Amino acid sequence: MSMKLLYVSGLFLGSVCAQAGALFLLPMSKGATALLPTLGLMICFCIFSILLSRLITAGVSLSILVPLMSALGPLSGIAIGTLAYGEAASLGTVGMLLAACGLVVLANFV
Repeated sequence: MSMKLLYVSGLFLGSVCAQAGALFLLPMSKGATALLPTLGLMICFCIFSILLSRLITAGVSLSILVPLMSALGPLSGIAIGTLAYGEAASLGTVGMLLAACGLVVLANFV
């Protein structure tokens, strides 16, 4: 495995985790009225933004990065809502978001 692939994979995984961390803290912030969760939320979104900009600098195409992250954000939100907060998840929504991720990756090879 090449070092660049490892670097890009780490940046991508880190950005997804930072976005998921921010989504986890979102309900705890109580509309930005609870100080510590709000600060954590802002820090996670800053880390997410920095890692995305590093991915673009590393050569990842913006045309694949933005749609993929746009689909993974709601997917991680559904996972966090279901696992951490006991919310119901629609199988159709999850299926459509997974299909969207697959189509974005497939479109990159066309």
